[in-house]
Amino acid sequence: MIEFAALFLGIKLRPWQKWLLIHALELLEDGRYRFRKVVIIVGRQNGKTKLIEVLALWWLFVDSDSFPEHLSADEFLVLGTAQDKDTAKKVWKRVLRRCNPNVEKWPGRFSPAERAAIVPALVSEAMPPSESNGSEAIVLKNGAQYQIAASTSGGGRGDSISRAVLDELREQKNWDGWAALSKTLNGTFNSQMWAISSAGDAKSVVLKDIRDAAIAALDEWQRYVDQGIASVEEFANTHDVSIGLFEWSAPEDCRLDDPDAYLQSNPSIGYGYEVDTLLSDLASGEPEHVTRTEVLGIWVTASVTPYLDVEAWPLLADGPDVSYDGQIISTGSEIAPKSPVVLGVDTSSDRKRTWIGVAGWRVDGLQHLEVIDVLTRMTRVPDRVKAIADEWGIEFVAVQARGCNASELAEPLRKLGLQVIEVSGPALGAGTGKMLDRVADRRMRHRGQEALDQAVKHAVAKKLNDVKVWDREASPVDIAPLVAVSNAAYGLEAMPEVEASAYEDHGLLVA
Repeated sequence: MIEFAALFLGIKLRPWQKWLLIHALELLEDGRYRFRKVVIIVGRQNGKTKLIEVLALWWLFVDSDSFPEHLSADEFLVLGTAQDKDTAKKVWKRVLRRCNPNVEKWPGRFSPAERAAIVPALVSEAMPPSESNGSEAIVLKNGAQYQIAASTSGGGRGDSISRAVLDELREQKNWDGWAALSKTLNGTFNSQMWAISSAGDAKSVVLKDIRDAAIAALDEWQRYVDQGIASVEEFANTHDVSIGLFEWSAPEDCRLDDPDAYLQSNPSIGYGYEVDTLLSDLASGEPEHVTRTEVLGIWVTASVTPYLDVEAWPLLADGPDVSYDGQIISTGSEIAPKSPVVLGVDTSSDRKRTWIGVAGWRVDGLQHLEVIDVLTRMTRVPDRVKAIADEWGIEFVAVQARGCNASELAEPLRKLGLQVIEVSGPALGAGTGKMLDRVADRRMRHRGQEALDQAVKHAVAKKLNDVKVWDREASPVDIAPLVAVSNAAYGLEAMPEVEASAYEDHGLLVA
């Protein structure tokens, strides 16, 4: 790839870019990529965009023909994504200017700079591009394509993706974009995904979680492999070693005026700018947190402390157990057949998703909490809740009555004949506090659902008078899944028509 950049594109890559490519593109013995996912963290203005441009061109014009017996070129799709489509399109346009046949066909329509960027050898392999908004595509004569999409849209338009770039991973505030993109890569032979970014903050939950997991894996490697307890092969057989993390960052406790810190986090210093350039930004009054994250690669996350016990939560998971061939060995936690059941509803602060949760008693007297549905349009929520209630024989639904988006659902739910348990006033603090107690006292079980797990991991609470209540705005992820099951659990304990004797009549142990 380094040779391709020099000979065809006239680009002499910087030492850090060459080093990264040599290691990120390492191959296994059979020629497949060692890493299926590559995560890169480096300070701004170090040449990330140029690197992505070269990478996309090389994938498209060279790598698309690397394994014709497993993946034909006409099935090879490169997808460029970012938090919004305009950001993804910037790199796509840089790639297009290298291979656009229209430049040679109608040179008068293009600037001297655009004409100078053209690579005739690449143009000869390309078809006229599709540049209309919503269907942008660079297509080669062998059928390989490069498309773009916003990561929030759920990935590419094809059935599967061969190569993908997710730019500015720090901007991903939830797992939707990453999950959709990574799943489309799973069914493709020798696929690879690159995510590149500067360091993040408390809201950069995807980048933070991936980085934390990678560092934990490195610690495991040091304990077992570096100390000779296990061989490389033994370790690889029992651990996921398909993710590569490449990070340039300064020590967390470094001084903001320490030149060595800038050298560690900005590998392009000496290739177009010097340390004093970055120090001058600091002198101009740039906020410290901006310098630390975007220039020095240091994470600023101390302001967010999860409300629930995140170490206890995984211990309370009781999900289904499935054998390697898909047979259900155990269904996991479930509500007892005759238990009272309450639904809970909550909507994200941006109104994009409404989550439906459920709470009921298990046969051992512990609460079972579960997310059972999510809807993207609030107008459909009342009918969906009613349909679930009718199917399950549920009468009660708990929802916050004021001060949030979900409060507008209370009256439509009543009109559909459901008994609405309003979580408002003192109940807000009680519902939040009881959730804290249930987890701490191990008085509940859940099914290990990703949306709920992520909400628990990052949910924060704020003080309201003398109690704590859920804080949707300050939480770095959508905590509506957690609020929905929290409301349901509160409603289960607050149901006026159900007395303790009813639980005994149903053969349940009272928790």
